[in-house]
Amino acid sequence: MTNLKNKKVLITGITGFIGAHLEKKLAKLGAEVFGVSTTKAGKNILTANIADFSPLSEFIAKHKIDICFHLAGESLVESGQKDPYHTFKTNVLGTLNVLESARLHCLEKIVIASTSHVYGNSVVPYLEEYPPRPSRPYETSKTATDLITQSYATTFSLPVFIPRFTNIYGPGDLNFSRLIPKIMKNIALNEAVSMWGGAAKRSFLYIDDAIEAYIKLALADPQKVGHNRIFNFGHAELVSIKELIQKAIQLSGKKIPIEESNQERPLEIPEQYVSFQKAQNTLDWSPEVSLELGLQKTYSWYSQYLSHKKE
Repeated sequence: MTNLKNKKVLITGITGFIGAHLEKKLAKLGAEVFGVSTTKAGKNILTANIADFSPLSEFIAKHKIDICFHLAGESLVESGQKDPYHTFKTNVLGTLNVLESARLHCLEKIVIASTSHVYGNSVVPYLEEYPPRPSRPYETSKTATDLITQSYATTFSLPVFIPRFTNIYGPGDLNFSRLIPKIMKNIALNEAVSMWGGAAKRSFLYIDDAIEAYIKLALADPQKVGHNRIFNFGHAELVSIKELIQKAIQLSGKKIPIEESNQERPLEIPEQYVSFQKAQNTLDWSPEVSLELGLQKTYSWYSQYLSHKKE
């Protein structure tokens, strides 16, 4: 596949942060984009819960979908702590429904979004061949979806890719329970930034680089890639949470206090980052946006968005 023009592409979770950006990019590339959402209605949108099989399967068959990006699901570690049953049900059953629909209707390509969290407390940088070592419900649910996806791919020869991303950030993420949106909101509103676990080190990937990774996977030839279905995507810049907050405040030009907490997140992992050499070698993908530039773009968006919200 050399381009996506006129391809019928389904995005589950199309109204989410990543889904919305991916929709715009695919439309620019000439694809006919369809979506699954629990809230949005429209001509090419299925309003349904991803955990319900029949509506999804019927929608895929009706519109003769070629490619599916499965982004829908519970994506927060904290949500898994508060409601593990919902996290497991949504992530596992949703992925199973996508894979079974793809099997029944012979899709050309299926991309199942995963996370670097599945590696758990392993030696860094994480490599694709590492066995999963999850602990908390969120990571364990994503590990389960990974294994189910690999089983479908091997057993039924499904053309599946599993991207494992580090923390994705950028303009448009309105989930303020996530780290960077919460930081940006505090700074934009001149509020103190609360911080726990400031020593934990993480890698952050700007949204444009993440979307480019998805496009590279959509265009990749499953035959050439073979059984190497799993790809890490991340950034070489590693930063502590405290350094991240300080950098964001500095870029804003403001003097915002940081309120440090003595509390730590349960089962927090000191360092999490991936090797993305495989993506470089196989897909010709590398991150283009530095952390500083990404944070500048992100803060500019939140500053404008929140100033309009106050009017």
